[in-house]
Formats: sequence, C-alpha cells, structure tokens
Amino acid sequence: MHTHYDNLKVSRDAPQEVIRAAYKSLSQKYHPDRHADGEEANRIMRLLNVAYDVLSDPGRRAEHDQWIVEQERIEAMRARRREAPPRPAPGTARPQTARPQAQPRQPRAASGASGTAGGAKAGGASAQGASARSAGSKTSQKAEEARPSRGEKTRFRPKPEPRPDGPPPRGQPLPAHLAFLLYIAVGASIVVLLGDWTPSASSTADTPVALVKPARAEEAFPPQPPRYSRPANTPRGMPWPSRSGYLAGYPVLNSNGLSTVTVDNTRNLSDVFLKLVSIEGDAAIPVRTSFVRSGSMFTMENIAPGRYDVRYRSLDSGEIFRSERFDLKEIQEANGTSFANNTLTLYSVMGKSKSVTITESEFP
Repeated sequence: MHTHYDNLKVSRDAPQEVIRAAYKSLSQKYHPDRHADGEEANRIMRLLNVAYDVLSDPGRRAEHDQWIVEQERIEAMRARRREAPPRPAPGTARPQTARPQAQPRQPRAASGASGTAGGAKAGGASAQGASARSAGSKTSQKAEEARPSRGEKTRFRPKPEPRPDGPPPRGQPLPAHLAFLLYIAVGASIVVLLGDWTPSASSTADTPVALVKPARAEEAFPPQPPRYSRPANTPRGMPWPSRSGYLAGYPVLNSNGLSTVTVDNTRNLSDVFLKLVSIEGDAAIPVRTSFVRSGSMFTMENIAPGRYDVRYRSLDSGEIFRSERFDLKEIQEANGTSFANNTLTLYSVMGKSKSVTITESEFP
C-alpha cells in the first residue's frame, strides 16, 4: 500500500511545517528544470503536487487517513484468511480411519470322547455292561465326527445377535435405504456449511465484516493524474503567439485605473499561460489573460484599484501556481495621484518565489 505520506517521505503524524518543508525539498530535487529526463521528473513532480494538495488540506488529509485505516483492515483480514486451514471441496467426504477388527476367540475342543471312554470302562464291571458299552460307542463316534483333523484349522465366529432398537453390529453393512439416507444427509451438511461460510470467530471479533467496505481496484492505490503533454493551442483553440502579450479572445477588465503589474519571466525556462485575478469576497474573477514567453517580460497597464493575485500555468510541466495576494491603490495627493507599479518574478526552481501550487479548479 502506497500513500501520500510515502510520496513526501514523512510520517503519518507529521505537522504541517514538516510536510511543507519536505515538499519544498523534494520539489527542488526533482524539478524538471534540473533533470535532462523531463518525463520522469514531470511524473514525480505531479505525484508530489497531488500529495501536498491532499496533506495540506485538513479535511482531505482526514479522508486519506481513514482510507489508510480501511486498507490496513482489509490486508489483515486477507492475511488471516490465507493462514486458515483449507476446507474440503464440495461433494467429498472426510476420510475414515480403518479400525482394527477384533479376532474371535478360538472355541475349546470338545472333551466328551475321553469322558465317555472312562464311563464305558466303569460300566464294563457292572451288570449293565452291554448297554453301557453300546451307548459309549455311539457317543464316541459322534465326538470323533465333530473333532477336526490335525491338518485342518477351524475358526468359530459367534453370530452377533441384532439389537431391535439400535444400529447393526460393527462390521455388518448398512441396509440400502439407510446408506442412501446417510449419503443425502452428509451432502446436505456440506452444502449448508459452504453456503453459510463466514470468517473465523477471531477475525469477526477483531473487525466486523459488515463495517468494512470492499476495496475496488481504483481504491487500492492513490489516484494518479493523467499524463500531461504541452498543448499546441490556447484553450480557445488559437495558436500560441510568437511573443508575450494578451491572448486574443479573452476580455480585458478593470481597465479604468493607473496601476501596472509587470511579469518578469526572464529567470524561468518555461512559457507561461497567465491570468491576473481580481479577488472580490469569495469570488475570483480573471480580468487579464496573457501569454509570457520564457526569457521575456510583460506589463499589464491601466489596472483599477483592488485586491489581486496572479495565477499561471507552466506550459512545459503543466503545473499551476498562485502568487501572494496584493493590493493596488490610488492615492490622491496635492501634486496628482499616486498608484502602484508591482513586479512579479517567476523562477524555474521552487522556493525562490512565494508562489504556491494550486489545482485545476482554482485556475479560473
């Protein structure tokens, strides 16, 4: 995130004196007249002018500070979202860990053969020996049939008894209709979770999402002014004159006085488009419009008494400046009338004159 404070290389809590000093220092360093690479110098100067216009105005500076706070909140939310664990894609179930299956207990071998053989020997001494031997031989035959051979391994798994009010035993598959309902429930849960997804509780507790306005592409960076190129004609569509003087098509007002204003452009490397502006309360009215070539001087005569300032545009860089306000007075004396003869000197390097930069809206 790049701010106007970064352009002027000052901190966010810098006072106006520091901001003004930083602007003057950077203007002298990057002024196009001091660099052969005019395009890059013009771009840097435009950034400095925009930054100074914003930070020197308390209202616009407060709006810029609020914009910085909102951008920092948005960046913090994005960082927390990047650190959050990824969520499963729609339609995929969570993997289940296979559980080891319990081994069934081996049944004990029947021991009826040995017991029966002993009973047969005891009965041989009794009076009922024949019937006992017959019963013992039948029991032994059944035991021998039930006993497995030595090379054969037999495992017995007890059959689980189903519970009438519970799910099927472990290891048994679900009935088809229950499995179908389970799949539907899992899919519906995933859809609901994805549809109602919101940032984590920690992020919503720190910064309410409803109060943060989404950043648009044009708000991500400070707006940049369009690239300037020197116009071939005047704003009225006429070619620029070959020498300094009033521009054709513009009115000449306040011409019933004796005072004069001389514009000295001999120390400036750029031609200027200049206006003498009359200040009447809150209104600024241009009364003289002229073109002053670099290295020349031009005098505006017969100006009526009043309060004025001079506003001019450098045709090489596109920057607009305003001079300090001054009063033109006429005083009746015994020997005649005294009047003002003011001279305004323009410089290529900022800081030598008391002119300040202004915006397009302040250049009537």
